[in-house]
Amino acid sequence: EMLNPGGRLAIITFHSLEDRIVKNIFRFSASDKYDTSGVAGVFLDKKPEVRLLTRKAIVPTQQEIDNNPRSRSAKLRVVEKI
Repeated sequence: EMLNPGGRLAIITFHSLEDRIVKNIFRFSASDKYDTSGVAGVFLDKKPEVRLLTRKAIVPTQQEIDNNPRSRSAKLRVVEKI
């Protein structure tokens, strides 16, 4: 709600649990469907709120890991508000 249309949100995670939460929230926000309603697998429509800019997480290069070993577990994900 606080992000203006066209604004970008970038999140860096360092643990797999954090990354899974961010990935699932970004995927749901970019989707045009809610979860199934439970009635014969009928999908309920919704309007996408964001557009995924990174299909997969961006991870550090080997050179960056060599320079900064603590960056090896970092993952970056980015979305843009529609």
